[in-house]
Amino acid sequence: MALQSPLVVNFIYLILAGIFIGLLGGMFGFGGSAISTPILRVFFLIPPYFALASPLPMTLISSSIAFKRYHSEKLVDWKIVEKMLVVLIPGSFIGAYATKYISGKILMMLTAVFLVYIAIRLIISGNKERKMEKRMWVILLVGFVIGLLSGLLANGGGILIVPILVLLGMSIKKAIGSSVAMVLFAAIPSILVHWYLGHIDWLITLGLTIGAIPGAYIGAWITVNADKKKLRKIYGIFLLLFSIYFAIFEIFSG
Repeated sequence: MALQSPLVVNFIYLILAGIFIGLLGGMFGFGGSAISTPILRVFFLIPPYFALASPLPMTLISSSIAFKRYHSEKLVDWKIVEKMLVVLIPGSFIGAYATKYISGKILMMLTAVFLVYIAIRLIISGNKERKMEKRMWVILLVGFVIGLLSGLLANGGGILIVPILVLLGMSIKKAIGSSVAMVLFAAIPSILVHWYLGHIDWLITLGLTIGAIPGAYIGAWITVNADKKKLRKIYGIFLLLFSIYFAIFEIFSG
């Protein structure tokens, strides 16, 4: 009889969702919040703030697992990571605190808009690689903006970091590996602020994390062994389709 309890059933579904989220996060270099937020809203009908913030602690675990694999394959550009983290972390503090003054509905729509924008940019950028942008002011500016938006939208920033690094000239695999490293550190201030604001439901976090552990490991393994040209298209097309669906849901959900 216990297995028929709605709470138990929902928890099992959360674990399954965590596997899916961890798989995508491990493959594409983000902590998972950008994908888990729409899933929690669409399939579990979780209120906006909890859907935004509850997956954040999961990113520490899933990113740690994926990071270990990317680091061992030398797919982390530490020079870029260190420079961006200097401004990304304070930016995420500011963005996370700003959610106190912005409605959850607006945050959901911002999430959808940015996912669509990033997906389109990644798809149309093609497979050409160019010399990596290394001007200090560009890297610092980009890092701060990513931090601000990641705190505002309650994701570790990877959903923004990967395509931006690719557009700046970094290879797709190294962009994903570097993103995982940044997400691992950048998620901490957002977690602390959202915890302080009471936006985290720890039962949701637990269910997602249990599933994300094996998912992240498998996802990182797939990317390390995948063709980089296919990675671009798969990443961009998936985000585009999912974000459009999420935006439509938010518009008509009232």
